[in-house]
Amino acid sequence: MANANEYIANIYFLDALNLFIETQWLYNIPVTNLLTEKLLDLFPKEWLNVLQTLENEEFNNFVIKKITKPEWSKTLKTFVKKCRYIDRLPSINNIIPIILPKKFQIGLNLKKQHEIMHLAYLVHMQCTSQNVKTIIDLGAGLGYICQLLYYLYGYKVLGLEKSQANVNNARSRQIKMYSDSLAYVKYNCCDLTYNSVEIIETILNNEFQEKSDVCLIGLHACGDLSIHASKIFRDMKIARIFILIPCCYHKLSISKSIRINASSEKQYFNNFPLSNCFKTIINNTNFDIGTFLRQPFLRLACQEPVDRWYNMSIETHNKHSFYVLARAVLQLYATKNGFSLKKCTQKGTRKSQCLNFETYIKDALTRYILQPQEKETFKKQDVEFNLDTHKKNIIELWKNHCDKFKIVEIYTGLQLMLQAPAESLVLQDRLCWMEEQGLEAKIVPKILQLLDVYSIIVYNVY
Repeated sequence: MANANEYIANIYFLDALNLFIETQWLYNIPVTNLLTEKLLDLFPKEWLNVLQTLENEEFNNFVIKKITKPEWSKTLKTFVKKCRYIDRLPSINNIIPIILPKKFQIGLNLKKQHEIMHLAYLVHMQCTSQNVKTIIDLGAGLGYICQLLYYLYGYKVLGLEKSQANVNNARSRQIKMYSDSLAYVKYNCCDLTYNSVEIIETILNNEFQEKSDVCLIGLHACGDLSIHASKIFRDMKIARIFILIPCCYHKLSISKSIRINASSEKQYFNNFPLSNCFKTIINNTNFDIGTFLRQPFLRLACQEPVDRWYNMSIETHNKHSFYVLARAVLQLYATKNGFSLKKCTQKGTRKSQCLNFETYIKDALTRYILQPQEKETFKKQDVEFNLDTHKKNIIELWKNHCDKFKIVEIYTGLQLMLQAPAESLVLQDRLCWMEEQGLEAKIVPKILQLLDVYSIIVYNVY
């Protein structure tokens, strides 16, 4: 059975590599460079000919449900078929509505309330099945889930967090709002790495004076933390269950970066690929994954899924494509004229200022600095250009590209169709690694459409 599973995994990884190397024109360059890199010119004509004729509902169904028509080109139907095949993410479960107790709703938006309530329930279901009474939260933040697990189900919870400020705030909230949990919910500062097992066990023993089976949880374990947490679970003898919700794949640490040209570089990560199986497949091919499984790929894997397009109106599509196209025109202008765009505020252009391109660019020029790439030309260009001149020239450039609304949204739709396959590849690699470590793991469907997250549940087999 192991050999059969390995063979199936080998085929899957090879097919996934082929899909993403063929479609890298859709995801491998930031969308801000859509015009700079002439990505819209890479569309197969036979694809555009049919996709541009679709009505709004038909287009939504094509992207979400991957519905094709017999008369479409073979290459387009093959693309859709490959997206379906590489997508191994399970379907959404129907969840009974659960309401967060009022005392936990303070200061939390609706999404966060749904999140901690349903995740606490998921953790409880798994712990009950294995008779586990103690939980360790790896990356506890402000301790929302820790307090909820005690309040609802009576677990002892140890929250470990890298930020001392977060630990202090979690303790302050506990004293102020949940003082009855002081003996059962503990917070400690701990910079978690893959070799933190001994220190975690020491903290656990100091806080609860026991060595019973525990459940590790990593909720929204960002970047490398999800890998460190997985290795901690593997090496921690008293860890019985591990529930991991990874996020921010693009924040995985880079082991090697090689500059290709002024705007691109090869990127290789410390923890992706992770499994020996996937690494072997890569080594046996001529693919240089540093050129196409880069941060843009990992960013695609963790972006919002295609579900958000359900019942999306024409107006909403137009607003989105306007924003994408307007930002791309701004980037094109900067590149053509030897500038780099530097934010002078935390956020870029405000969508509230996107009434039309003139208001957009007026707002953009207060939030970005057009900084000359060559320092010696600064004084000359500073004299020759001012904001009014920039604005006039950018508006003229916009007129040459403002007819691309539809094709920009088609590009976005095709990119969205690759999101689930991309996340599937990342998670299948991790599942394969867990199986190689002798662990039993499975992916749990998104627990609520609102959350956009998948869980990996892992059991120690002993």
